[in-house]
Amino acid sequence: MAHMYKIIKWIKYMRTNFETLCIWSGILCTVVLFIGWWPIANFFPPHSPISDADFIAAIYQENTNAIRFGCLLIIISGGLYVPFNAVIATQLKRIKSPETRVIVYTQICCGAAGTLFFLLPGLSWTIAAFRPDRAVEITQTLNDTGWILLVMPFALFSVQDLAIGGLILSDRSKEKIFPRWIGFFNLWCAILFIPGGLLTFFKVGPFAWDGILAFWIPGLIFFTWFYVMSYGLFRAVSKQNRLSKTTI
Repeated sequence: MAHMYKIIKWIKYMRTNFETLCIWSGILCTVVLFIGWWPIANFFPPHSPISDADFIAAIYQENTNAIRFGCLLIIISGGLYVPFNAVIATQLKRIKSPETRVIVYTQICCGAAGTLFFLLPGLSWTIAAFRPDRAVEITQTLNDTGWILLVMPFALFSVQDLAIGGLILSDRSKEKIFPRWIGFFNLWCAILFIPGGLLTFFKVGPFAWDGILAFWIPGLIFFTWFYVMSYGLFRAVSKQNRLSKTTI
């Protein structure tokens, strides 16, 4: 009996610690993404959509290896996004609601598909840097592709946040898995991501890919979301761990 008790305790300990590592992967995702994007690739702030092909090509020709390495880090950050979404789903499953299963599956699908929009922009930019001496119009097209893939696919992230926020707010248990304010925060994130979808119509102004409504506000919200969700997840895992100890 004593051996069984130790095995159960070890399993719960490993589960809790693995979930904690998955939470930290989300924080590391933001750090790796930002380092690759800004000080290394120097893609922050974004290139203006109205920049001509010669200007854009010169950026890739003069900073070829920095862009290549920065894009490598951006792609790595996409991999770190996966376990973070997995631990979100794991904790959401604990919410007792008739809609839990379908909403969790929605969150998982959106999170998995959303990973592509770390990978695809990085791949587009690194393809542009792979042959920086090619025709400048091709480099400009690849640069455009990267920025549009980064900023425009708001729908997946909005639906994911709606799923998370809606399920958190549906939690009627006495000991809630997440605070209700995190649910409302996710709903606001879903709304604030929407302007990014309009960039296809604009090259200047707030809805351009370097504009305040399409890039700066959603970008700030995107990074803030990781830290808000990390706080909620650390809290949920810690509470789960305390409860498991009392049931052994």
